[in-house]
Amino acid sequence: MFILQSREQIQKAVERAKARHTLVRFVRFGEYLVRGAAGNFYTVKCEKRGSMKVVDCNCVAGTYGSECYHAASALSLHVGLAACRAH
Repeated sequence: MFILQSREQIQKAVERAKARHTLVRFVRFGEYLVRGAAGNFYTVKCEKRGSMKVVDCNCVAGTYGSECYHAASALSLHVGLAACRAH
């Protein structure tokens, strides 16, 4: 799990995700399946917990609180969907 603290942090994560061209499957708003390097899929959840915006990935790095590329890839889709929902 990592906490999104600024727009700059979100933008950097999205740019990293774009560079990897990772496959992200939509499950429902806030929940995504992201293909890892070995072809397996990880579950990523983007949600608000109180006043915090949190991204969770069940990969090894994600369980230690690192900003893994799976989470960044799902976040890229999530940000786009959230923008569409806002309009």
